[in-house]
Formats: sequence, structure tokens, C-alpha cells
Amino acid sequence: MADSDKKELAIVLPGEWALKKVFGPALDALGEDLKRLYAKGRDKIFAAGYRKIKDVHDGKQANLRVTRDVLWNGAFSDDEVCAEYFGGILASARSEDGKDDSTIQYVDVIKSLSAKQLELHYVIYNCVNKLLLKADKRTNVALSAEIQGVQAWFAQIELAETLKLRIDTDLNILWRVALLSEYRMEAEQLGDRTFPYVLATPTTFGVLLYAAAHNLLEEWRQFDRMPFGDFANVKLPKFFAPSLDLLRAQAGLKQPVVSEVQAPV
Repeated sequence: MADSDKKELAIVLPGEWALKKVFGPALDALGEDLKRLYAKGRDKIFAAGYRKIKDVHDGKQANLRVTRDVLWNGAFSDDEVCAEYFGGILASARSEDGKDDSTIQYVDVIKSLSAKQLELHYVIYNCVNKLLLKADKRTNVALSAEIQGVQAWFAQIELAETLKLRIDTDLNILWRVALLSEYRMEAEQLGDRTFPYVLATPTTFGVLLYAAAHNLLEEWRQFDRMPFGDFANVKLPKFFAPSLDLLRAQAGLKQPVVSEVQAPV
């Protein structure tokens, strides 16, 4: 193995000593239980969590309760998005004394969602974050009335066929667990062409979960003015906009002739 390959491997998967230093006694407390977990999924969570920590020498340690739930619920999947979300929660669960278990609620939500549902949440909030930054207009994401006034429009075909997201069912799941305040799947007739699109409206809780997945809970109120970043191996849509007119323009389409409702909420 070349030196460059060894260096890359060390970054992706820290050694046991580094993990214990960063996540603390919680790892020892889990002992043999931790070793019995699905190794590939477990190691992906550790690697993702380690990458999201700004200062691995800060002396903080992960909460035992949160660590146990993260690993028991996340280690049996080797999906990239699952690793990013569970790893982010693991990193977010670190505190000076390891007693802060306030991120346990996020574990409950994440473990209740499929990998594709988490991916859909990630795609929507990643794009909303970018739309807010581009708009350069302050939005108080802590106020439901303000964050629910933000709209993200997507090309339905790109989400369903290119990204392979299950929007026909999973948008409803995100809505049911308060990660969306509204969604719509509609289509309009543009001459001899049909243009199906999706509208998704975010929530404060959706922002909080997205921030936790990035280990940015302390910065969640800056969601409208701070780039939260992209997950390395997760594809994002090329077409998304704050309005249907702008989405249509991105796709190089003209104004509609008639509108046909496909699947309203």
C-alpha cells in the first residue's frame, strides 16, 4: 500500500486509540456489545462522526446513552447517508462531561426513517440551505412562520429517475414526522410536453435534524447564512429553485398552457 493510500485510510477510519480519545468512556462501557455490531456499518459511523468534529483534541466525550442508541440502530446499515446521519448525531452527542443526552430525540427520528427517506431529507435541506444563501435575505429559522415561508421546487423526474428517490411515498413520511410542513407533486402541460415538479417546504425541526447530521447544532440558527456543506458520496439535484418560474427557466421551458394536479397533499 502506498503512503498516500495509508494516509487516506487513516483519515477515513481512525485508530481505536483515536476513537476512544474523541468519544470517551462510552466506547469502553459498551465493551463486547460494541464488538458484536455489524463491523462495516459501525466503522462507517465512527469515520463519519470523526470527520465532523472540528477539534478532536477538545477533551469532549460522547454521551453513553446516545452512543449506545446510535450504534445499535445505525451499525446494521452500510448506507452512506445513514452513516452520515448517525455519525453526525454521535459527534453532536459530545460534551465536556459526557452527560448531555439531548440529541437522543434525533436518534429516534433517524432510526424511524429508511435510508432513502434520510437521503430525501438531506437533498431537500441541502438545497434549501443553498437557496437561502443565494437569496442573501435573513430568515429566522426558529420561527415556524418564517421557515415555512421558504419554498424549494424540484424537477420530479430528476428526483425520481436520476437520484432514485421514492418521492411518491417518502415525501409523505417526512411530512408525517414534521420534517416538512407542506409538499406537492404536480405537473403542467408545456405545449406537447409535460413537466412534473415537486414543492417542498421546510420546518424548524427539519433544520435541527439537518444541523445535527452535520454536527452543527450550535450553529443551527445560522442555517440561512452559513453553508452547512455536502456529504461526500451523496448525489444532489442539478435543478432546484425558490419558485416554479425559476425552476422552469433552469430547465429551459416556456410558460404552461394548462395545469394538471397529479398528487396533492
